[in-house]
Amino acid sequence: MSFRQLSSIMEELQSYAERGMPILIEGKKDEEALINLGINGNFIKVSGSPLKLYEITEKAIESSSRIIILTDFDKKGNELAKKLSEDIQGFGSHPDLEIRRKIMGITHKYIKDIESLSRHMRQLEFEECPYGVTGNYYHPDSPRY
Repeated sequence: MSFRQLSSIMEELQSYAERGMPILIEGKKDEEALINLGINGNFIKVSGSPLKLYEITEKAIESSSRIIILTDFDKKGNELAKKLSEDIQGFGSHPDLEIRRKIMGITHKYIKDIESLSRHMRQLEFEECPYGVTGNYYHPDSPRY
């Protein structure tokens, strides 16, 4: 597993966020982790919301026809991703599960949720370069990690 691979995925996610694509996440801790990673976007929390899933889907498709689903990697998160994907397709829009799949592919043995992602990235960065120099990926004043 590589810090650089995961950083590249985070850059891709930020690019989508900058284009205004909504990012469906489970909760506040997921949002905080993504913000810590430098992702600033239209986060829509699905867990703990007073809205039903189809209402959350309607809200998401108001701003974009392509919706990024970034739920946790556990059984509940997988079920939620499947249901959200079906609802989004039912409205004629396009669910994007690719970022989620890429993150899962790299981190599946190490983390099970989005909220652990920023801590995991810090650990990978340290393992890859324990003296704090990772080329373009490190700046001592960076708020990302």
